[in-house]
Amino acid sequence: MSDKKLKVLMVSEASFLSSGFGTYAREILKRLNDTNKYTIAEFACYGKVNDPKDKDIHWRYYANAVGPEDSRSKEYNSTMENQFGRWRFERVLLDFKPDVVIDVRDYWMNSYQQFSPLRPYFHWILMPTVDSAPQQEEWIDTFLHADAIFTYSDFGRDTVKDQGNDKVKYVDTASPGVDLECFHPIQDRNQVKKFLGVEDKFIIGSVMRNQKRKLVPELFSAFKQLLNETHASDPELAKKLYLHVHTSFPDAGWDIPQLLKEYEVGNRVLFTYACKNCGFYRPMLFQHPTAHCPKCGNKSLQMPNVSNGLPSKDLNVVMNTFDLYVQYAICEGFGMPQVEAGAAGVPVMSVDYSAMNDVVHKIKGYPIKVNQYFKEMETKAIRVYPDNNDFVRIVKEYLKLPDMLQQQKRYETRQLVEKYYNWDHIAKIWEKYLDNINLVGIQGQWDKPLAPIQNIPKIDENVNPYDNVVETISRTLPHHQICTSKMLLNMIRDLDYGFVVNGMQTQGYDVNHVKDTINGIINNHNTTVQAMNNPHLMNKEDFIEYANMKDNTK
Repeated sequence: MSDKKLKVLMVSEASFLSSGFGTYAREILKRLNDTNKYTIAEFACYGKVNDPKDKDIHWRYYANAVGPEDSRSKEYNSTMENQFGRWRFERVLLDFKPDVVIDVRDYWMNSYQQFSPLRPYFHWILMPTVDSAPQQEEWIDTFLHADAIFTYSDFGRDTVKDQGNDKVKYVDTASPGVDLECFHPIQDRNQVKKFLGVEDKFIIGSVMRNQKRKLVPELFSAFKQLLNETHASDPELAKKLYLHVHTSFPDAGWDIPQLLKEYEVGNRVLFTYACKNCGFYRPMLFQHPTAHCPKCGNKSLQMPNVSNGLPSKDLNVVMNTFDLYVQYAICEGFGMPQVEAGAAGVPVMSVDYSAMNDVVHKIKGYPIKVNQYFKEMETKAIRVYPDNNDFVRIVKEYLKLPDMLQQQKRYETRQLVEKYYNWDHIAKIWEKYLDNINLVGIQGQWDKPLAPIQNIPKIDENVNPYDNVVETISRTLPHHQICTSKMLLNMIRDLDYGFVVNGMQTQGYDVNHVKDTINGIINNHNTTVQAMNNPHLMNKEDFIEYANMKDNTK
């Protein structure tokens, strides 16, 4: 390579968001940017032009989203993929001209990049969230087309390598890190418990979004079993046992009040309540979804949620009241709260499957045996239910440990989190790869012309599906990525069947759908060629001007 700086574009949700993807982008980009070895840009899919939250971004920043009042909102909302960046991806590429494009999000958020007409110009790195096996064939196909694959976990590594027959260009596991200064053990935990009103209690904690795959009913059932068995042998100890679930209600998942009633644990399950007016927070038994704040008196006390979460420093205080942490889910792409709890010195129990298996073994936690494997219809993936008996066994054995050994376990957990989930170490994995990258073909050579597609296909409806699709595409798009993709095989299959399955519905599929797909590819290609040959047109786009304006102020 030449002496010029490698130009790296990361497509993200937005690095100012507190989401897992947002945090990962922020922590990696700021460290890569600080090396001063690369020219960095971010394509923020949930960012808008003039968003005040982007003020701390110190690299070129392209915004993707528009509000409902924007004249372009109809186009933006015309397909779900546009909110993931599809409608502006080529425009961002043509303005920034990256050598490398990185995307660490889910498959459905970045698969469109595989078929970009500008795909030959950039080195494509994906880091998919692999939460179970098997992965769908379309996903593996996309991973095979990437120039490099990183994974969130060793479970993800093993899954994609196995399904890809070792042809996936796997590089390394680059698990998310944790803010080790924010999440840390507080020396006097008894004082913390007293401050939050949970002194003299043994608390099993869990931090989870209230959604289907989080096993709230099974956790309540297992905790009820623990209470019953402990009461039979040691009634005084049983009185001290509490479950603290840091979640939200209402949400897209479980009816928590109904579950508390059904499993008869309402007087033993705590929830975090926070005041959105004054910032007061406390663990409490279930209240109404909105309650009066005991500090300011306003009816503004509620469970934290995705849009109004508890600040990390306060969550660390809450986690320091936990004696054990539990992750109960049918699968996890990673499960960040496990690592945050471990950083706070809380020993971790997790279901021994998917990325939970990865974390719990690395930090020498307590793996919970799988009770049942099942295939989920929506995802076609194997999911699991944990063994409640094993959950009970683990907690009861931990309760028997002398205080000194429990303290030793807390110290060991923190040390292992520092070893495996340190952002500085993780950024070095990326830096090492970028410093030794091998650009192939015309990657990074944006001065090479892109030829338009002149041949408009003529499809004979009287021949078989194979000839209809393969021959037409090979004549029209001989070098396009679709020619070696699973999408091509799916088109042949669907044309042969005469229908396509969308979720739980079937829709007719005929030669006109093939024509629409090919014409869509041709139109996108030729529009991109026109923009490539007339770069001055790009300056009329506000998000392009905003990116250049912010970049020039650095």
